[in-house]
Amino acid sequence: MIVTRTPLRISFAGGGTDLPSFYKFNKYGAVLSTSINKYIYVTVKKHPKVFTREKFRINYSETELVENLEKIRNPIIRESIKFLKIDDRLYISTISDIPASTGLGSSSTFCVGLLNALYAFKKKKVNSKQLAEDAYHIEKNILKRPVGKQDHYAAAFGGLNYYRFKDDENTKVYTVKLSKKNKNYLENSMVVFWTGIQRMSWKILHDQNNRHLENTISLNKIKNHAIELRNLFEEKNISISKIGNLINEGWKEKKTLSKNITNKLLNNAFSKGIDNGAYGGRLFGAGGGGFMMFIAKPQYHKKVIRNVQKLGLKKFDLSFGDKGSALLINI
Repeated sequence: MIVTRTPLRISFAGGGTDLPSFYKFNKYGAVLSTSINKYIYVTVKKHPKVFTREKFRINYSETELVENLEKIRNPIIRESIKFLKIDDRLYISTISDIPASTGLGSSSTFCVGLLNALYAFKKKKVNSKQLAEDAYHIEKNILKRPVGKQDHYAAAFGGLNYYRFKDDENTKVYTVKLSKKNKNYLENSMVVFWTGIQRMSWKILHDQNNRHLENTISLNKIKNHAIELRNLFEEKNISISKIGNLINEGWKEKKTLSKNITNKLLNNAFSKGIDNGAYGGRLFGAGGGGFMMFIAKPQYHKKVIRNVQKLGLKKFDLSFGDKGSALLINI
């Protein structure tokens, strides 16, 4: 039996510049993000022949009992098994701390965690970079999804990192040098809400891809925000007001990338947060729903929470994570 644990992520700046439609024509894209203490767990084991009805037993939000690999409905599971050329009978199960389609990179996290488990099943060791690149290849090139690279790298590497996605397809990973004191201060200045909205990020990303030429100026600003934010995070004494204001500028630019990124409810929630003491905020992921974050000094949190929750959003607790996809059990 093999069990992997792979972290979800939140991004602070740079989202959209990790798409090849941008970084291939603008030297590089840049993203600042961190893994969090919410995970996807994947279990893989041999499926005994005594189960005569199926070769593959797969449990996620659905259950599949399948004799033929090509009939597996879950595309990531099907293509990952094919990619690694595994012909064994398999039992695959997955559990997530967070619902899918909520802006925390769940599909890419699942792909990284599954590949990590399947590589271990084959008794093959792989590093974080190969895990990220293989997972990206499956989603981008095999499944033809309009995804960027940031989620796969965040899931594979873990921690708080600045990523640079170069036009030659090489990706550089830089650990952000945030002191423990500043990390605690930053975490304690974040207020996160669950909007209650689940959405398919591919639709939003597909629209962004189609508009990449007209979005170039905004995306370059968003890239620069990631660079500036890295510098602010690495200052000896971080400024919550500067960080919040910069994240807010990034959100303003992000909203211009696609009409599907925000809506009336989300706009009202942002106004409530800002009006009650937050310096800035943003939605995680592609937008359209999922989780919303505000940056505010702790003394304003109760006021922000009280007024945003009046719109039906729910406060959600999370903290930074420091490890990428890991093998918990390998028997």
